[in-house]
Amino acid sequence: MDKHAYLIMAHNEPILLKHLLQQLDDSRNDIYLHIDKKNKSLYFESKKIQLKNAKIFVLESRHDVRWGDISQVETELLLIESALSNGNYSYLHLLSGVDFPIKSQDYIHNFFKKNAGKEFVGFAQGESNITDLKEKTQ
Repeated sequence: MDKHAYLIMAHNEPILLKHLLQQLDDSRNDIYLHIDKKNKSLYFESKKIQLKNAKIFVLESRHDVRWGDISQVETELLLIESALSNGNYSYLHLLSGVDFPIKSQDYIHNFFKKNAGKEFVGFAQGESNITDLKEKTQ
């Protein structure tokens, strides 16, 4: 069976997070959940979450994540390292705690099975991108 890992960075909106987790609750999925260090109540609530089919791993190591900051990248790497050290996955999906899938788990798994081995991360090149990059790194 092809397993997928969903890597979730959450910082608020417990009701939306609950709905997201319910949509991802599938035996073909493992869920890795990072709760922002600034939200203690959400962290303690997330430790109580039990899903019927998917395994959920609430990360003990928590970062104070700031939007557009290196802390976001560090947290993404923490989630990726946690997943890769714990299982063998066909795909890793990075989400925020307020994202919501618009397709069913059957659709998602079939799509990735049909496109096995393909990566869906792209980047743009060109003068405007180089100019933008220079502005952001100054």
